Amino acid sequence: MTEIHKLASFVDSLHYREKEGPPIYPKKGCFPFVTISRQAGAGGHALAALLNEKIQGLHSDPLFRGWQLCDQELCHQVSQDPALTKAVETLRTTEYHSQAEDMISQLIYGGSSQDLVVKKMFHLMRAFAIHGKVILVGRGSTCLTRDLPLGIHVRLEASIESRVRRMMQGLSLDEKKARGMIDEQDRAKAELVKTFFHKDIRDPMLYDALWNTDRIPMEEIAKLLIEMLRDKAAGRC
Repeated sequence: MTEIHKLASFVDSLHYREKEGPPIYPKKGCFPFVTISRQAGAGGHALAALLNEKIQGLHSDPLFRGWQLCDQELCHQVSQDPALTKAVETLRTTEYHSQAEDMISQLIYGGSSQDLVVKKMFHLMRAFAIHGKVILVGRGSTCLTRDLPLGIHVRLEASIESRVRRMMQGLSLDEKKARGMIDEQDRAKAELVKTFFHKDIRDPMLYDALWNTDRIPMEEIAKLLIEMLRDKAAGRC
């Protein structure tokens, strides 16, 4: 099953949850979720994949059933898939359209096609976070969901040397191209957060935890996040 098909199944499960379950109120939350902000090459996608793998291995625990990983590429695919976009638009929680929809609309100035794509991705991430059980990577997801009580927001950073090394190995680039890509991606990430949320992506107060992936192994970070999810669900954090 491809990632887009997995996401389609996830959307179906959200429809079922809304139809069969109790009303979902964003201010109270439904299930925990995770957002991952990262410097380019600091390992954000690697952490998301590892965390998702560990969560899938805990399916005997109801808290860890039915999770979905949603990164930038998947959000972009959904924003251009009419069927999935329509499905996401029909997710209607009690407070979503009265408050969050207005907020998202205010984030978009002008009406360019690029603005509309960003708005669709914001709508998608916000809807998923309200329902919970999702790992969101980048695209301003931390700022977009900061008001939701069950979110865990993390940031990954690392030295430029290790980030260049990851880029070179992961994308088969030479050092010059890797450094150029890192500069370009970091600048784009910071600009998106500044433009739409008027925040500094480097501000540590936006996050619940900030990890240096040069010093803390991904395996350890994923384990810590699992414990944080348990504590969040139990109301201990």
